[in-house]
Amino acid sequence: MIVTSRLPCLHGPGQIAASFRLPPQSSCLHGLPRDRAIPQESPKISGLSHPADILSGPTHNPYRVAMQNEVRNRPLFITGTSSGIGRALALHFAGDGHRVYATVRNNAHLRELEGVENLIPLVLDVRRPEAILSAVGRVRREGTGLYGLVNNAGIGGIGPHAAYTDEDLRDLFEVNVFGPHRMTNAFLPLLLESRGRIVNIGSQGGTITGKYLGPYTMTKHALEAYTESLAAELEPHGVLVSIVQPGGIVSAIGEKSDAATRARLGRTPVPFQEEARALLESLDQDDAFDENEPESAANRRPSSPDIVVEAVEDALFSPHPRRRYLVGTRWEGNRVVHALLDRLLDANESPHHRYTREELIALLDEHVEDRA
Repeated sequence: MIVTSRLPCLHGPGQIAASFRLPPQSSCLHGLPRDRAIPQESPKISGLSHPADILSGPTHNPYRVAMQNEVRNRPLFITGTSSGIGRALALHFAGDGHRVYATVRNNAHLRELEGVENLIPLVLDVRRPEAILSAVGRVRREGTGLYGLVNNAGIGGIGPHAAYTDEDLRDLFEVNVFGPHRMTNAFLPLLLESRGRIVNIGSQGGTITGKYLGPYTMTKHALEAYTESLAAELEPHGVLVSIVQPGGIVSAIGEKSDAATRARLGRTPVPFQEEARALLESLDQDDAFDENEPESAANRRPSSPDIVVEAVEDALFSPHPRRRYLVGTRWEGNRVVHALLDRLLDANESPHHRYTREELIALLDEHVEDRA
C-alpha cells in the first residue's frame, strides 16, 4: 500500500494513509497557515542542495560518515513492525547484526517475522501497560540489556473535527502519544544502564497541519513537545533522544485506518457533509504519481521507508545525533520550512518584540554559525 496523493495535505509515518485524496477544489490542498498554497513547483530555498542530498537520501546512508565505526550487536526494541517503516527498521538492524525485539499486534504478523536471524518478534499493543511490562520482563530474562528504543507504532485517520468522537480522539492519543510515553518509562531503567538512545518516529504533521488532519496532527505536535522535553531531562544522564519527521512514505497505515475513516466521514454532520461525501467518493480513485508533472498537493511522490531507516540509524549510532531529522521530498521539505517561517513571522508581529528584517537575518546568521 502506497501513501500517495490521495492523502490530503500531508503524510507522515503514522501517517494517515494513503488512500485519501481531497477533491481538487478543496482548500485543504493549501496545507499551510492562512490557506496559502505552496506553488506546484515549490520555490528553491537559497543555500540548500539538490533534494536528494537534503531530504530523500541516496541508496547509501548519507549520515554514515558521522557514525561510529562498525557498530554491531546493540540490542534494540522497535514497536509497530508489522509493515512499512517498522518492518524496514527491524529487518535492516537485524540484518546488520543487532539483536532486535520487534513488536506486532497479532499472531499472523508474528509468524511472518519468526525465523529471521537476530530478530525476536513479540505481540504487543502499546495501549496495554501489562503487555509492555511483560516485554520488559522478556528483555531482562534474555540478559541482553537494551541500547535503543524506537517508538514507531502509530495510527492515522482523517476527517473533520466535528466527526471525531471522544473515543476516536482518545484512541489516537493512546497509541501516538501515550504509547511512546508508556514504552519509554517502562524501558527507562535499562536505557539509563546502557546510556542508550530513544528515537521517536514523528511526522511532518508535527510541524504543519490542515483541514481534515487536525486530530492526527495534534498527536504528532504532542510527540514533538514530548521529545524535546524528554531529551532535556535525559541527556544529563547519558541517554540521547531524537525524533524523525517523515513525509509521505510507502506504508500500509492508510489501509489499516480505512474502515474507521469511512465510518467517520459517513457520519459527518452539517454543514460539512457535502465535502465529506466528495472525500468518501475519492477514496476509491486510483491515483499515482505523474513523473511528467512536478510534485504538488495533488501529485504526491511517496518515498521509500529506507530514508527513515537511514535517519534512525544515525540517531541510534552517531556520536553526535541530531535532535530532529526531517526526511521526505523537496516539495515536502519546502512546505515545512515555509510553515515555520510563517510561524516565526506570526510571533514577530507582537508589539513587544518586533524585529526588523535586518535583525531577523542577523539572528538567522547567528544560528547558522552555531551549527557550523
